[in-house]
Amino acid sequence: MALSGMTGFARVSGTYAGHSWQWEVRSVNGRTLDLRVKLPSEVSAIEPTVKKAFSDIFTRGNMQISLSLNADDKGGTVAINEALFDTLARFVEAKGGNSNLAVLMTIDGVVTQGRGSTDEVAQEGLEAALIQGATEVATTLKQARDDEGAALLPLFETAVSALEKLTIEAAEAAATQPKSVADRLSDQVKDLAVDIDPDRLAAEIALLATKADVREELDRLTAHSEQARALLSQGSPIGRKLEFLSQEFNRETNTLCAKSSDITLTRIGLSMKSVIEQFREQAANVE
Repeated sequence: MALSGMTGFARVSGTYAGHSWQWEVRSVNGRTLDLRVKLPSEVSAIEPTVKKAFSDIFTRGNMQISLSLNADDKGGTVAINEALFDTLARFVEAKGGNSNLAVLMTIDGVVTQGRGSTDEVAQEGLEAALIQGATEVATTLKQARDDEGAALLPLFETAVSALEKLTIEAAEAAATQPKSVADRLSDQVKDLAVDIDPDRLAAEIALLATKADVREELDRLTAHSEQARALLSQGSPIGRKLEFLSQEFNRETNTLCAKSSDITLTRIGLSMKSVIEQFREQAANVE
């Protein structure tokens, strides 16, 4: 499966029995799948089916889905909701404003345009055509999000490669830490100009070297890199798993920096944190 992003736009239009329609959908990042559908009142019954068409394809993202539907003027009717108009006018006046007829007539629900008499069979055919259009626009959006995912994949691969390289460098730097700890403690003892039992000094050196040992953190960083490559090869939906993995990368790197007693190892750790932040930012864009 391909890696899929969460941003995209799609539009599909068509006609059916004297009606023209156009679906539009806009998708942005989201922690869950949030579908907001705007339909003309005369076809509002298809909303659950439309939502299912999208939820069958997507697992994450905030989507604004809208349908515009136009009918031939033949047999069409225009109705004005006078009760709603009067309510709005009174509300405006109560707030000290002046009712503007032209503005009030543009509010949803004040003016509705019918399609004339439509039998049940024709209505079912229209709704079926619109549902098919919704499926098409969902598929078109999926392609747009897949294109984004294809652009993101090399960024993840570059980040994982950088982390693997830095982990190797960190292991090389960490290998010198025991000697550095021993030399530093020995020099401090000499500066104090006091006699310390060699066995006691050796025990202290061993204790400090143990506290500075980062092999466990390096092993986990290597395992996390392997897991990242495995996830990327699976394809979406893996966005949440990548976000969690970025937290684990960061946790191990923080511990590595805290244990570091060598400037070189500390610099490598800071470089890791920079790469991990880039990884985390991109993970937030993945379905």
